Amino acid sequence: MTTNTTPAGFRDIEVRAEASSIEKWRKQVLAGQPETGRMYAFISDEGSYMPGGEGTAPTPLSYFVAGMAL
Repeated sequence: MTTNTTPAGFRDIEVRAEASSIEKWRKQVLAGQPETGRMYAFISDEGSYMPGGEGTAPTPLSYFVAGMAL
């Protein structure tokens, strides 16, 4: 006899992300959940306060804070 130790209503959620450099501080991340087959692109850049940053997209910290707000 096997016992299921997974709590009722529990579900595994897998999220994958792959990052690549575009140029200077600009990066692109493709992220999504494999079970849905959907991936989303996020572009980030540092502001001009960083040497090489151009402020062309939200900073990585901005994405983090936005995620916490959701």
